Amino acid sequence: MIKNILFGVDGSAGGEVAREYALDLGRRLDARLEAVHVVDARMLEFPLLASPTGVIGWSPTAGNELQQALRARGEALLRETAARAEQAGIPVVTTLEFGHPAQVLADIQSRTELVVLGRQGEHSKTAPDLAGSTMERFVRRAQRPCLVTPGTFTPIVRILVAADGSPSAGRALSEAVGLANALQVPLVILTVAESADDLARAQQVNLEAHTIARAHQCAAAALVAVGPPATRILEKAEETGCNLVAVGSHGHGWIYDRLIGGAAAHVVASGKMPVLLVR
Repeated sequence: MIKNILFGVDGSAGGEVAREYALDLGRRLDARLEAVHVVDARMLEFPLLASPTGVIGWSPTAGNELQQALRARGEALLRETAARAEQAGIPVVTTLEFGHPAQVLADIQSRTELVVLGRQGEHSKTAPDLAGSTMERFVRRAQRPCLVTPGTFTPIVRILVAADGSPSAGRALSEAVGLANALQVPLVILTVAESADDLARAQQVNLEAHTIARAHQCAAAALVAVGPPATRILEKAEETGCNLVAVGSHGHGWIYDRLIGGAAAHVVASGKMPVLLVR
């Protein structure tokens, strides 16, 4: 069972939703929480300022002031998060880091069992080229399960896990079974056959996954569908009332090795529920 949860704090609407999921899971799992704010080094690289003459130049003084301002903002966000957690009766440790957010998170992930990140971060509107980049870059490096949260918070009441027989999907099943048992919520195990020719294999994979779940006394239902995996995952999650989807980040053909651009990325980008990505 998950007993250590790390979540990002960046002051964005998406970050606030990620915080709510982390706090809710921390309370329900009796887990240790760590809130991390990363002062984005990209904001400090060669700050360009306009002089009265209209010339763009480098200003070390302004760079130092910007760094101090960003640090102060991060500390304020962490204090606000600590106050929110105290209000909810949940202890939390706060950490301020400097660097590129995705790399920092990758470097410190070893001290947790679950990383919670918002689908959209602080740059989603002001800097489109950075929108979602922290989440996308981190999940490529992630060795720990990563919960990518949507635009609104809803307590988890039922979990859908996609099973395709791959090692990554097997680990996603293990995480989903443990989480469902710990939260005392039902689990739906879905296997998608891309065509009717694959149906027999999909049914066998689903049976094996369901047997594993039942061996752990998990209240699990088995479901097999035919069609495009990403589309069917979202459809079946909605039909069965699942508001958390767990998927392996590496699959057999339909979840590509590089993740972003594959079916898992489509589920993350298009779903209205949080997605648990497991390497």
